[in-house]
Amino acid sequence: MSKAGSTIPSSRILYASALALVCSCATSREPVAPKPALPSHQPAPTMFREGNTVSYQGAARIGSERFRDDGTTLESVVHFNGKERDISISRTARTVSCDHKPPTSFDEMTVPLENGQWQAYAIAAERFRESRVPKPIKVLIPCSGVTVDATIAVEPSREEGSGHTHVEVAIKGLAVQVELDREGRVVHAAVPAQGLVVRREADGPPPAPPPRAAPPGVVEELPTVTRDGVELRGSLWLPKNAPSRIPVALIIAGSGPTDRDGNNPSGLKTDAYRYVATALAEHGIASLRFDKRGIGESGRNFAVDKTTFSDFVEDTLAWHRFLKADPRFEALTLIGHSEGSEIAIFAAQKAKCEALISVAGSGRPFDVLLREQLARKNDAETMGAYDRIVSALRKGEPLDPVPASLAPLFRPNVRTFIRSELDIDPAAELRKVRDVRITILQGDTDIQVAVVDARKLAQARPDATLKIIPKMNHVLKEEETASIDQTSYADPSKPLAPGMIEALVAGIAR
Repeated sequence: MSKAGSTIPSSRILYASALALVCSCATSREPVAPKPALPSHQPAPTMFREGNTVSYQGAARIGSERFRDDGTTLESVVHFNGKERDISISRTARTVSCDHKPPTSFDEMTVPLENGQWQAYAIAAERFRESRVPKPIKVLIPCSGVTVDATIAVEPSREEGSGHTHVEVAIKGLAVQVELDREGRVVHAAVPAQGLVVRREADGPPPAPPPRAAPPGVVEELPTVTRDGVELRGSLWLPKNAPSRIPVALIIAGSGPTDRDGNNPSGLKTDAYRYVATALAEHGIASLRFDKRGIGESGRNFAVDKTTFSDFVEDTLAWHRFLKADPRFEALTLIGHSEGSEIAIFAAQKAKCEALISVAGSGRPFDVLLREQLARKNDAETMGAYDRIVSALRKGEPLDPVPASLAPLFRPNVRTFIRSELDIDPAAELRKVRDVRITILQGDTDIQVAVVDARKLAQARPDATLKIIPKMNHVLKEEETASIDQTSYADPSKPLAPGMIEALVAGIAR
């Protein structure tokens, strides 16, 4: 798996952002035999084309592009990540402008590729049409001004006789695949590691994947709650033939775009929360897990750049009210994993629950933990930039320039969120939780949160039960050593670590 900058894999960065889709799926290609020449109808510089594309993640529409290209200049209006951008790329002047700001020049080995501006890949294909095997290039992200290393390959489409052109760009190991028609318009595109698909507007959304069936012995309900106009969707699992009153657990996911099953499009494939829900049902305990706002099947109709940590707490409280209103449940336990532990702590301060379980939750402020993670493999210059950026965040000052290695962590649209969480001290907040049974679970091969964090939480609450689970890593799977090469981050077939479920069940309120 790739690394965030020069640090540990991005899917192993605890609090990069609860919103960001961080790149992290490495790709490789075998040597290829010479291919036939690109079609003679490859777009000429004088060709005019226009169109509309729509970006989807799963069944959710997350962006769109309206473009017009006169052969000299490509002009696009892009809606992506909650923002509208006007982007103009001039072939002749070799400049790019974002939101009508003064244009930025780029050299012959650089291509401007803004998030959501898929038609720009046609210009990249024109310039590197002879690059049948991956060729090193630079990618300029126009609206942030960041330049990153990448590779590009351009070849005839594998769909014989279509006359289409296939473009593949790998940015920090993240593969972006784009198909162009005979006239050079985007037909479709995909970022497989992020579950992102792009289609022409006229083609409509992609077919919905078949729903995953609940395991035997489980009755599944798919409830929805709405907060602040955003629909939040979840999975409520109940044991079959359960008595009229049973305990229930609310499972709160960790940081990044992690969904209700414990997976995310940045390369995390664990099914950890799904395993937990299955095991709880086997022990006669109902559970509800949910997609956070902007993730999975939950709504995206909110301003990402204005979202704060409190929004996730309030969303959790909406689910809390939903479960408390259901007469089938006699006791409610909040189970917070990773960043979800912090969310659960704040929720337990505000609303009545019978038990709180922190799983791999930090005992130190976000800033301290993130700095520790980044310092493992970043040099002193990068860490100096990190300290400057964090200081500027606290003061509300401009952050730029942000080094390319830190750019995914401090994207403009997640800075408000990071600032809202920066100085939260989980141990201090846990002291404020009253009249709740508390359990703290931590694995000793966790490369993201250390045993010292669990002990700090336990020191804050001497009445809590502390359980250190041997050989359990951050995604609740068994790993022999605390190494960044842990395969369970991308292998959902691996079961939960031995002892995990027994410790969890012991902490459930009944």
